[in-house]
Amino acid sequence: MAIYHLSVKPISRRQGRSAVGAAAYRSGEKLHNEYDGLTHDYTRKSGILHTEIMLPENAPHEFNDRQILWNAVEKSETRKDSRTAREIEIALPRELSLDQQLKIVREYVGENFTSQGMCADVAIHSGHRHRNDINLLESKNDKIIFQNNPHAHILLTDRPITKEGFSKKKNRDWNKKENVFKWREQWAMLQNKEFERRGLDIRVSHESHINRGLKEEPTIHLGAKATELERRGIRTERGDKNRAIQERNRMLQERQQRYEREREENRSRDRDRDGSRDYSK
Repeated sequence: MAIYHLSVKPISRRQGRSAVGAAAYRSGEKLHNEYDGLTHDYTRKSGILHTEIMLPENAPHEFNDRQILWNAVEKSETRKDSRTAREIEIALPRELSLDQQLKIVREYVGENFTSQGMCADVAIHSGHRHRNDINLLESKNDKIIFQNNPHAHILLTDRPITKEGFSKKKNRDWNKKENVFKWREQWAMLQNKEFERRGLDIRVSHESHINRGLKEEPTIHLGAKATELERRGIRTERGDKNRAIQERNRMLQERQQRYEREREENRSRDRDRDGSRDYSK
């Protein structure tokens, strides 16, 4: 069953992170950061299905090179605590093939980010965590890499782009909360449009469970030890409890979907019946 997930996270030097390091981890490449002299080598990382860079029309052509792009970003930020990038992390519907997933991701990035002047570095992961990734800083910031959980990382530049490079001033409008609401809504709409186009009887919503009136059970907190064991593929008692809760919630959602379908079918029959009545007598 398709799930909805979208999170927006900063990549900041204050966190001890860099845009170059984040890009290297998500793309599975070896990139050198000219700002701090560190080289990030993730060429042994598994589970990377696709990577590509998407640029606004006025971006320098050389920014198609990942190392050139993110080193230009690092160079444009002079403060020790600067935010160097923004990341959009989204769950991808397993009901779609990789090509179909990539199609809606490209559409989503084009409509919401590159059209606004942001450069985007896209990486699609299968959801398989490499055992050596567990203790890495970048891995700990990836909230949804679990097995068979395909998802995309969209690294976005934080300054408007010109033909000469990045602007000296950041676009503060990109930080507004209404943008996050719009980005969340747009991702749900694109998925649902693709589901409908392909005749799939599933839908996702960007709204919270409270706003949707769903009475799902909350999962319990795993804790650091249980989380670590689960990531290694070792089942825990608390993990089993969460899996049982998730299964009950899945069944609840299926019942809700059946109810909505039956209600719509009844409405359709009522409309057809009303339309066939002869009101001339």
